[in-house]
Amino acid sequence: MLDPVATLQDDLLLITFYYLSPMDFGLQLGTSQRLEQTLSPQLRQFVTILQKNSLELDTAIKEELESNPLLELDDSAPMDEREVHDDELPDSGAELKDDRPDDYDDYDSADYSSLEDSAVGDSQLLDGSDSGDINYEQYLKDGSMNEDAPFKDLNAPSNDADDEWDRPIKDYGKSLQDKLRDQLLLWSGTKEQLEQLSKEGCSEKRFRQLVEYLIDSLDENGFLQGVSSEVSLIRESQDPLVNEIETMLRGEKSLEECSLPVREALHVLQGFTPRGIGARDQRECFMIQAYAIPNFPPLGIRILENCYEDLLSLRYAKIAKALGVSTEEVQQAVASFARLNPHPGFQLSNARIQTVAADLKVVEKHGRMEVESVRSSMQKRLRVNQTYKAILDDKGASKSDKEYVRTHLFKAVEFIKALDNRYSTMELVMRAIFKRQKDFFTKGPAFLKPMVQQDIADDIKRDVSTVNRSINGKYVDTPYGVYELKRFFTSGVKQDSLPGASGEELSSATILDAIKKLVDAEDKKKPLSDQAISDKLAEQGIQVARRTVAKYREKELRILPASQRKRLI
Repeated sequence: MLDPVATLQDDLLLITFYYLSPMDFGLQLGTSQRLEQTLSPQLRQFVTILQKNSLELDTAIKEELESNPLLELDDSAPMDEREVHDDELPDSGAELKDDRPDDYDDYDSADYSSLEDSAVGDSQLLDGSDSGDINYEQYLKDGSMNEDAPFKDLNAPSNDADDEWDRPIKDYGKSLQDKLRDQLLLWSGTKEQLEQLSKEGCSEKRFRQLVEYLIDSLDENGFLQGVSSEVSLIRESQDPLVNEIETMLRGEKSLEECSLPVREALHVLQGFTPRGIGARDQRECFMIQAYAIPNFPPLGIRILENCYEDLLSLRYAKIAKALGVSTEEVQQAVASFARLNPHPGFQLSNARIQTVAADLKVVEKHGRMEVESVRSSMQKRLRVNQTYKAILDDKGASKSDKEYVRTHLFKAVEFIKALDNRYSTMELVMRAIFKRQKDFFTKGPAFLKPMVQQDIADDIKRDVSTVNRSINGKYVDTPYGVYELKRFFTSGVKQDSLPGASGEELSSATILDAIKKLVDAEDKKKPLSDQAISDKLAEQGIQVARRTVAKYREKELRILPASQRKRLI
């Protein structure tokens, strides 16, 4: 008979399985080992809340309020009695400890607002040391861990305009494709058109499917895009008309060579609003719109039809000579192109309007810069519901009732604690960012230094994933405007890559800002080439190669080349 063996070494769990001998049912003895990391529910909740932005956090609080009866919103005290104003602070610059839980002994009230690495609010949660018993009596008595955090009922009427403003609004609008499908449902072809399609062996149902296939082939700008030849072999359809559409979209077959159903399907799509939808390139997009606009200058349409390449290069004199008109007439016709939309799909797109809410702010108080967290009225007034106190104190209450209250009370307290840890961690990260980017806050955005997330992780002794969750989608209000925290993390360009360079590393954000200023200040009749921009940057002490300038101009700043920025008037 075999003896069981079980050994625990470090974090490795050695599991020994007991089986019968091989003579019994053919089973054999075997061992296996595996390394596991189990996250506690509290840590998982902290990670989830940390990665939410301010608006998403309000939504999460509402959902928690609906599921946990031990959480509530209280509006018993006026807001102005709970806020701390600047003139109430001591002359020493110390801030009141109104945003901190009582059990954070690592915080010192005199150093709370200083930009030092004293904030370690999430250390107890991350190492699991904060797992003691909860003083339920104290929580129910005080209302929450945070005296500055009573809450109010969502269903109660509110006289505070900021209350309604703080509530996030979800966008449930339809996508570009869905809105075009709605137009397709309203489309009805003429009798002659349907008869011609029927002669080609295409029923109305099948024709609508062709139009819908084209709708699904649109990009976010409203342009048709086909798949590559390699992908088309994999996605080859059983429908020859669909394959013909793909061939046409790839440019392997002109529209005039396509069958009647394919031509008509494209014309139907291009007849939808806004005009320009369903174009295969920018020129066709402009022509569709120009044809549909009443009284559009005929010369403008001729330019699009015959001289589009010259138009892109702003060769007005060549266009005038080719069309037999004066340069002034060409310039007037080109001015009418301002009525055309280069991205018609944006008018129907489902792109959300981004509402930016700052989670942090850097302000100057008493002669020094301080980092503060910004909480919405909902986040500041969260507390534990006190009406359940009688159930815990009532000796006649059933054991199941008390257990129900204790369970939800524990969840409520852990949720509030996770909120506090979120802000302490974000402040910790922001203080470390400030120390490395002090010139940005004191001198301006042009002095942003190269920095990566690992630098901050090393400074605050946290994992880089914690830093990433703390900055992703979070914004800080600075003296120079509201910036996403990711903005402070930029790559650098070594200045020793070119002869005569200083050898230091310069932030890409600084280079982008310098390029943009040069382009904004250039003579529009003689715009700067990429080499000219590189030369002018060198005069400012910034050594950047022409290819790097071209990459930043095209990819980051989305600025046209010099030939297309040129203006004659």
